[in-house]
Amino acid sequence: MPKLPTVPNAFNYKQYLYEHKIHWQYWVDEISQCKSEENNWYEKLLIIRKKSLEFIEEHFPKESAGIVQALLFGERSLLQQEIEIAYQELGIVHLLAISGLHVALLVSAFYYMLVICGVTHEKARLIMLIILPVYTILTGATPSVIRASFMVIVYLLIKHFKMKFSSVDVISFTCLVLLLINPYYLFQVGFQLSYVVSYGLLLSFKMVEQFTHSIVKLGLISLVAQLCSMPIILYNFYEISLLSLPMNMLFVPLYSYVILPFAIFSTVITVFSTTVGESIIHLFNQFLQFTHHIVLFSKKIPYTTVTTGKPPILFIIALTLSTIYFFYQLECTKKQVYKSVTILFLVIAIQLATPYINPNGKVVVLDVGQGDAIFIQRPFNKGNYLIDTGGKVTFQEEEWQKTNNQYSIANKVIIPYMKSLGVTKLDALFLTHGDMDHIGEAVPLMEGMAVNQLIIPEGFIRGELEEAVIRKAQEKQMNILIAKAGDKISLNQFFIHVLSPITLSDSKNDDSLVLLMDIGGLSWLFTGDAELEAEKRMIKRFPSLKVDILKLGHHGSKGSSSELFLDKLEPALALVSVGLNNRYQHPHTEVLDKLKERNIPLLRTDLQGSILYQFKGNRGTFSTHPPYDKVKVEKEKETTKS
Repeated sequence: MPKLPTVPNAFNYKQYLYEHKIHWQYWVDEISQCKSEENNWYEKLLIIRKKSLEFIEEHFPKESAGIVQALLFGERSLLQQEIEIAYQELGIVHLLAISGLHVALLVSAFYYMLVICGVTHEKARLIMLIILPVYTILTGATPSVIRASFMVIVYLLIKHFKMKFSSVDVISFTCLVLLLINPYYLFQVGFQLSYVVSYGLLLSFKMVEQFTHSIVKLGLISLVAQLCSMPIILYNFYEISLLSLPMNMLFVPLYSYVILPFAIFSTVITVFSTTVGESIIHLFNQFLQFTHHIVLFSKKIPYTTVTTGKPPILFIIALTLSTIYFFYQLECTKKQVYKSVTILFLVIAIQLATPYINPNGKVVVLDVGQGDAIFIQRPFNKGNYLIDTGGKVTFQEEEWQKTNNQYSIANKVIIPYMKSLGVTKLDALFLTHGDMDHIGEAVPLMEGMAVNQLIIPEGFIRGELEEAVIRKAQEKQMNILIAKAGDKISLNQFFIHVLSPITLSDSKNDDSLVLLMDIGGLSWLFTGDAELEAEKRMIKRFPSLKVDILKLGHHGSKGSSSELFLDKLEPALALVSVGLNNRYQHPHTEVLDKLKERNIPLLRTDLQGSILYQFKGNRGTFSTHPPYDKVKVEKEKETTKS
């Protein structure tokens, strides 16, 4: 069965598959006697779609091929990752999906072309009724395309049979029918956004028509769409861009009346004449690059993104009600609209203030596979720290195994998790040493999240990866602190003791940055990949060292966690971050036996998911995510005033 997400608030792949009626996964060892049913009309349409995508990829530059495929066939696999992320963060990614606007424009254009060519309105409608299902399959049959095409089909049938139904009736009918066919649509964010925004625009039509200026109308339509979608966007993505409204006002007409027609025109011309098409494609590509520069520049404008964290249901209800009240005031009593605006801003402000009034803190050993990434958040949002970033060790791949967009742990796991907590910056990023599985995501992390200070061990730079990290830190103008054994780091009255490196060696692992912290009434030792030699040096340098929580060195390899080290530290609990079924067989059975002999319980990310310690004052509770098992550790310490 598919796994539940092992990081809190992460993408729920099991739920995603469930919504698509997939309940089991299996791996194929061998395929034989496989043939395509090319006589099937559906298969033929899919072949046409495939060849069309290949045609676009062959004739368009890589900078524009992804956009054209997305606009014409709903295929986004070739989109440049940087561009797609920028569109998402600015709230205009819906322009890259075939939705109601695209379908309406294409249907209207084709319909009037038929009429101009002498086809009667009745025959034109019948032709469109045949073409729309074909178009739906050619564009991937996504929920947004199905919804939009189905609405047009219902509208055309109403016209053909001269029935009288309002637009709200039509959209309600399509919603009910689609849910009867596939109830799982209800849980899909795209489906929710499609109908919520469509209902909002239809119900506010009379209000918008009261204004005569086209720019005012466009701004009001964009505002309605933004406010209607805000509760869903914040609940699922935890942030919204302040530039979303002006960017939609600019890019919706730009895509509708320039880029989409330009993409269709250049593709059609290229089909008939490659020579002429190349010139048009070059012009189209230059124009598209100009729009990309605008998007990337806008994305980099500081303080334009509001990150709320994952809001509770109560906030979503309050935000929805205050939005409805705003629309009511705007439509009925325009003079008193400031009251509803005040309420709307107050609701959002309370959610934004939540991290700063939260007395609870947490330590989270994130499940990032075979690597380390440990997040620490102090109460009242007084400090947010990350120890290592994880990273995927890559091996030589066949050409067919390579993907256009490489998976990033920072962009897909770490940054979304921190944003779900309302965290928009790291006060400090600790990098223990230069191995890929510890710092491989440092550069993407620094690109996607503000970092005030980078803390590295003495002798950190030993290769190209470390050099790239330092270059990025310097480019971002971070304060870089080089630490060694005996240092005491103070971060806003939070004190961290550095136990290693003591003396530099030829081993990255033994020269790992080892950190001792007091968090939530417990003493924690974060060891990086420190092995036996480093452990001996630390015992000799700090003979009275005792800890409550030990993060096992080097993922629990047999070259770490010696008997002497465990006996000296006497930890009450051990933690280890390892990948499921990893090729290194971490944690090693020898280490597991040592822990068992000393009655030291172990929490491990491969079997139990992310490990959470949530605390208030000097009391806290350990748990795992998903909560297959829980271990509760409470320890009170007497505090004395100095």
